[in-house]
Amino acid sequence: MIQIVRKTALPVPAILQQRGREATDALLERHNNGERNFASKVDFDSKIYGHHTVKNALRDAQSHKCCFCESRISHISHGDVEHYRPKTAWVQDSEPFNRPGYYWLAYDWDNLLLSCQLCNERHKKNYFPLQTPSNRALSHQSNISLEEPLFIHPVLEDPARFITFREEVTVAINGNDRGTVTIERLGLTRPALNESRREILALIRTVYDMAKGFPEAHPEGKQEARDLVKRYYDESQVDDTQYAGMRRAFFQQHPLENL
Repeated sequence: MIQIVRKTALPVPAILQQRGREATDALLERHNNGERNFASKVDFDSKIYGHHTVKNALRDAQSHKCCFCESRISHISHGDVEHYRPKTAWVQDSEPFNRPGYYWLAYDWDNLLLSCQLCNERHKKNYFPLQTPSNRALSHQSNISLEEPLFIHPVLEDPARFITFREEVTVAINGNDRGTVTIERLGLTRPALNESRREILALIRTVYDMAKGFPEAHPEGKQEARDLVKRYYDESQVDDTQYAGMRRAFFQQHPLENL
């Protein structure tokens, strides 16, 4: 999980500014008239927030990677337009759905991300816990700035402040609550994901150990190994690289200077 820096520089897709704004105004009016039980497939138009222009913009901003697990979406699924704050209903812990959800953010560009289906549909779902539940924004008239989400927002903040890696396994730095909840509820240590990361890390580690242990008596071979490690390091600094967060953590723990 890395920060998605490109999204903030992109223009809001036109369909969100036009049809999305109209759909939002209609939801606000209905709420003002007493409606609360908005349903996902009836009251929210996926042809707006899931429009190909929205999806393509998110895909480009996220380098074709899931906003949470950093897997290449094109490798594993078509991807879901994910609502950071759930539109229909929310869950704090393990209680039944609380309605309404964040209906007024259903078409909000800042609330939309692109996620793989496993992170979104099997793990995150409608879960959206807060540090202080009593500060939850329950309508469009609430002050949402008072919320302290436990989920890390991969656009507005740097996940590396809360999450690192122990080998290929995601861990919360010093056991912090936000890192712990994000990892657990998004399934960021699921076995198949760990396996995918492990395969990549094994190659990087092998070359790193080779460069570190190469005899000084063979300077040309040692330099070739160092150059290859440097290439892997440079790739880790590029947001497009799959599992860049894991790779960066490895090089923080195994600096090039040690070779």
